[in-house]
This record gives sequence, structure tokens and C-alpha cells, in this order.
Amino acid sequence: MISGEAIRRRLPLLGAAALLVLAGAAEASGGGASSDQWWNLLYRTLNFVVLLAVLIVVLRKPLKTGLGARVEQIKGELEELEAKREEARREYALMEQRLAHAAQEREEILKEFRALGEKEMAKIIAAAQETAARIKEQASFTIEQETARAKADLRREVAEMSASVAEDLLKQKITSEDQTRLVDEYLDKVSREVQ
Repeated sequence: MISGEAIRRRLPLLGAAALLVLAGAAEASGGGASSDQWWNLLYRTLNFVVLLAVLIVVLRKPLKTGLGARVEQIKGELEELEAKREEARREYALMEQRLAHAAQEREEILKEFRALGEKEMAKIIAAAQETAARIKEQASFTIEQETARAKADLRREVAEMSASVAEDLLKQKITSEDQTRLVDEYLDKVSREVQ
């Protein structure tokens, strides 16, 4: 970029060159110019040069500041984009690495899940066997209890029936002498036990 100082140094040269170019163009177009026309051309050229110098002096700082700020903004954006590009490269490399290891990780995870499934299956089978054994024990105990109760009920019924049959037989076959004799025997027995 050309600095403001360089422009200021070249301004008189630019003005003189512009004056010469304009004078040559006027001479060539008119064939011969009057002095009024020359003064008019000189006046316009000087006005242009002064206007150009004023614009350069007035706009130099804002342009320099604006362009400098824009340059800094562009530099910042470029640095930010470069940082994002580097981060994207790192993430891409990381993803490539993870993809390379994904199949191995998948197999390891499947092995872990299979092992866990087998352990869980073994636990379930053990719990089912334990429950089955407990149910068998309870069933055996219940069968024994029911059998004992049935035997007791059967004995009681047999005893009741035997007593009923014996009573019927006794009623049919016992005489009053037998009754007296049985009562005497029973009283003897009781008196012996009391003594």
C-alpha cells in the first residue's frame, strides 16, 4: 500500500502531469487556443488538483483507520478459520481412529454382554432349581402331614367303628351276669391300683 506521505510527495508531480496532458489535449483539439482558454484550463486543472489533495488529506485517516480495521478483522477471521480447520482436522483424525477401533469395541461389548447373559442365565437356573427343590420339600412335607392326618382319621374311624361293632356285639351277646362280673372285675382292678 502507498502511504499518505508518499502520496503527498508525488502530488505536485501528478498535478503537473495532469496539466500537461490536459494542455496537450486542448491544443490538439482546437488547433490553436487563445490565452483565455489556457487560463480556463489551468484554473480547472488547479481546482482538480486542489480538490484531489483535500480529499486525500481529509479522507486519509478514516480510510486508513477503516482499511486497517478491515485488515485486522480479516486477519482475525482467517486466524479463527485456521483454528477451526485445525480443530476439525483433530476431530476427523479422532473419528478415523474411533472408526478403526469400532469393530474391535463392538466385539468386546458383545463378548461382555454374552458373558453377562450367561451369568444371568446361570443365576436364573440356580434360582429355579432352588425354588423347585423348596417346592418339592414343601410338597413332601405336605404329603407327609396329609398322610399322617389321613392315617389318624382312619384309625379314629376304625376305632369308632370297632367300638360301635363291639358295642352292638356286646349288646347282643352279653347277659346280666356278664355285666355284673365285668363290673366286679373292674372295681377290683381299680381298688388294687388305688392301694
